Amino acid sequence: MSRTGDPRTSGDVSMFAASRKPLERLAVVTLRMSTNTMADIRALTTEAHDHAQREAFTDALAHAHGSGVFEMSTCNRVVYAGLCDEVAQLKSAVETASGVALSEVVAFTADEAWEHLVMVASGLDAFVLGELQVLGQVRSAIEHHRQSAHADAELLGVLEHVVWASRLVRKHLGFTKTTASMLNLATLSLDAMMAKGGLSGCVVLGSGDMGRKAVEALLERNVPVTVVSRNPVRARDRFGSDGDNVDFIDFEAWTNNPPVAPLIVSTMRVANPVYGAEHRLPTMEPLTVMDFSWPPSIDAEGLHPRQTLQGMNHWIQQAHGLDADVDRPAILLEARKELARVQQLLDARLASAAQGDFRSFVHQTFARLASGWSASPLNKPSQTPELEAFGRELATWLCKAHGTVTIDDVRERVHSTARPLSGPMLERIEDDVVEIIGDLHDHLPPSEVRT
Repeated sequence: MSRTGDPRTSGDVSMFAASRKPLERLAVVTLRMSTNTMADIRALTTEAHDHAQREAFTDALAHAHGSGVFEMSTCNRVVYAGLCDEVAQLKSAVETASGVALSEVVAFTADEAWEHLVMVASGLDAFVLGELQVLGQVRSAIEHHRQSAHADAELLGVLEHVVWASRLVRKHLGFTKTTASMLNLATLSLDAMMAKGGLSGCVVLGSGDMGRKAVEALLERNVPVTVVSRNPVRARDRFGSDGDNVDFIDFEAWTNNPPVAPLIVSTMRVANPVYGAEHRLPTMEPLTVMDFSWPPSIDAEGLHPRQTLQGMNHWIQQAHGLDADVDRPAILLEARKELARVQQLLDARLASAAQGDFRSFVHQTFARLASGWSASPLNKPSQTPELEAFGRELATWLCKAHGTVTIDDVRERVHSTARPLSGPMLERIEDDVVEIIGDLHDHLPPSEVRT
């Protein structure tokens, strides 16, 4: 709704339901891992931060941006999202909070920002096409933002719609729990090692989600496993029945008496390598190290002769090799077609939500007006029920109005009522309805995502 000048003298009031395009204030800055960006990615990722460290970073981001910022790390990129007028505001906030100059960052706004988030969450931008774990990482990051002191309700609504859209895209493309992942790459390497002569044992460093999945894959292949954890008792509890078939030791025990095993799988979450030039692996036996940690937990200088490191660069190369077996361009093209369909569904959802909010506001406004009419000296004898019913009637009429509603339309609608209301009361109602239209325009809710 809009009006030109004072409706009492201008003669008409424009009535329309158009609103700002959904998500138009969404901004995203992202940095994808490459040889050139690896150092920046490592500095920006929060994967290895404890709760206090991550909350401090979240706080710094919010203060620099002026509102809450969603941030997350995957195996191949960092992502920041926020609501702002210019994407440069978000980029500047990230640089201020992190102290990192983002020279190769890619920025997105509005629909393109939303689409990029969906592509990331769907696993379409992962090293391994369709990577399932990314969606879990997104949901965990959303929950962190939700619990933050700087949680942004509108941004959370956007993110929830990202998850919803990602599920639709994954289902359409046939991405299931069996879709290749980084863990699948590891199992391929395991199978190759076993085909060459078996695998007599494995040491798994860390007992988090990735560690548990690695142990499960090893036990399925009847490989003896030792899990090294800071708290072996607690770690054993996390593994359930699988824990009965696993040895649990702490890092001190591993350092002092490391079990002989041709394979080490590291899933530790650390900010800096645990094993490097100044602190090498406690065993000098020939072995292979699979490091799935990011940032890396084991540096090449932490190995001894006849020991091989398979770190992130190795897994990137392996993932690229899988692309030879899939038509990535064709899948991405189909994904974008589905995204366009999902975008239409989202727009319809948001329009419906905005209209619902507006209808609620209109009816609340007219309920307040009806109370004023009932309290007026003109309401004698009392006709409160008729006035309340007429208020609801007028609210419904305005909500259904399209195009232009003139002052004459308002006058005709009010004075043509069959309700037994006095002429002075109808004049009061007419004045109030014309006047309130401007307020309705001012409060017309934008079709932004709401929670």
